[in-house]
This record gives sequence, C-alpha cells and structure tokens, in this order.
Amino acid sequence: MLRKEYAGYFHSDLIFNGRTEALHAWRVTTGCRDVAQVTSRKLGGEVRGSKDLPEGRWEVLTKSPAVEILVREVTGDGIAFTLPGETAIGEFFFRSEMWNPEDIAKVSADGDLRYRPCQLKLEPVEFKTRTGLTILYVLPSIQLTASGV
Repeated sequence: MLRKEYAGYFHSDLIFNGRTEALHAWRVTTGCRDVAQVTSRKLGGEVRGSKDLPEGRWEVLTKSPAVEILVREVTGDGIAFTLPGETAIGEFFFRSEMWNPEDIAKVSADGDLRYRPCQLKLEPVEFKTRTGLTILYVLPSIQLTASGV
C-alpha cells in the first residue's frame, strides 16, 4: 500500500537530548517551507529548518495549545485534517495512542459533512500517585465544535 503524502504532521512531543518531552503547544513538521510559513502565521511560532526531521525539513514550534481544524478522515492510525481558511496548502496528519475513545467515535461518526469542524487540544492532566508524587502529563484531545469554524 502506498503511503499518502501530507502537507505536514502535528506532534504533541519533541525529542530533546535523546528523551521524549511532552509539549504544551503543537509542533508541526513539513517538507515545504511555504506550509511551515502559513502554519507559523496561523498558529504562532517561528519556522526552523532541520535536516534531522524524519517528516520534513521544516519545523514550527507553535504557540497554540488548541487548534481549530476540519477533520476529513479518522483512521486507526490517526486523523487527517486541514486548517480552516488554509485548505489550499493541503492536509495535515496527527497520530496519538492516548485518544479518548468516546471523542474519536463522535468525530468519526458518519454524517452529511465532508469535513467535521473540531478542536485539537493539548490538555495538561495532573494526578497524585499513592506515594504522594504529583505526575503531570499532556493529553491530546479532539472535540467536535459548531459547524461555523
């Protein structure tokens, strides 16, 4: 099966000094500088070039923990979507193993809409262990929004 090419990829983490770090704002990678510039303009952040990125040569560490998107497809691997008002630059992809199954079921439900307006968010979650240690992690979530995105 051929792999579909996307304009870019959203990430909720970053590898720094060999360790995975959760982010509080979205990171976007792409092989196209124009896509990186549009993403930067829409979500904040600066475009950076890198030869070490498997998903492309350009990266934007955005300033946005929440992004309005138009979901086209939900697969077992993740979601394909566009940014409202910027559909000409192509589709993005995001994959997570930490989805809330109820949220994904709502987004992937068949309906009359070709694209489903949603909000993709990074939400801090905190809990205490039995030993009293506080654990903080960032959970990606997706929610349907009003159709006027």
